[in-house]
Amino acid sequence: MVPTDKLYAGLTWELYKEHVKKFSHAAVKGMPTEDEMKEALASIVDASTVKVLAQERVGMVVTFHWLDTFPARDVCEVTDVKSFLSRRYGGGKFKLNLYHGINFLSTKNWETEGPPHWKTMIRGPEEA
Repeated sequence: MVPTDKLYAGLTWELYKEHVKKFSHAAVKGMPTEDEMKEALASIVDASTVKVLAQERVGMVVTFHWLDTFPARDVCEVTDVKSFLSRRYGGGKFKLNLYHGINFLSTKNWETEGPPHWKTMIRGPEEA
């Protein structure tokens, strides 16, 4: 179990803040306080996941390949996202999506250097 203070330090917290800024009613109601956001994240984190997708451009078409899905609590301590992605998947352009259950909350993109090891990890639609 991740200590509560670690929940608000890394990847999951960063994706959750994106959700609050872009997909909530913050524009109408104003931004919630940090304590309100922490309380909300704590209430949903165990039912949330982070999906890792790799971007591949083929001609004029951009395709996103599903590589992994992590319980959000398992990646909340990842503070150096680029290093995490580079170690696991190599170089490329990556999209990380945060979901609460089946509901999409937010996305954020990262780019890493090096050979694209992720190309051998692409999952098929039957695995989704």
